Amino acid sequence: MKTRNALALLSVAALSTALLAGCTAGDETKPVKTPSASSSAKAEKTPNPTSEITGPPIEKADVPCTDGTATIADVNNKSVTIGDCTTVIVESSNTVIHLGAVKSLTVKGAINGIDVKSVSTVTITGDGNRVSTDSKPKVKDSGKSNTVGR
Repeated sequence: MKTRNALALLSVAALSTALLAGCTAGDETKPVKTPSASSSAKAEKTPNPTSEITGPPIEKADVPCTDGTATIADVNNKSVTIGDCTTVIVESSNTVIHLGAVKSLTVKGAINGIDVKSVSTVTITGDGNRVSTDSKPKVKDSGKSNTVGR
């Protein structure tokens, strides 16, 4: 009986050792980099993706603000910059948009990156849009996968 218990105990110990050895066998030990306080501070200051575009330069489109309204339409895959304008309507898709102070922003297109200095109301009916602002607008979003924030 004692021999069986000893063999069972020895078997469990051998199995445990083999399993633990299997967890580390073949793994290369690589140092793990942890962000320092200074790199964390740098990460907070990193501009959002639409502010820093990499790759070939994106074509710019000129959209005027006439009588307080700018309509961004048919400028897909381009960059648009508009200063302060009371009302901005976005009907294009895949557009990088930089805006000044806006009272009303309406986004009907899809997959737009919109940076706005300040905005009072945002209405979105399109999908996959990102609106970045430091202000806290009233938001009405009937689309899908849209974000409004900082």
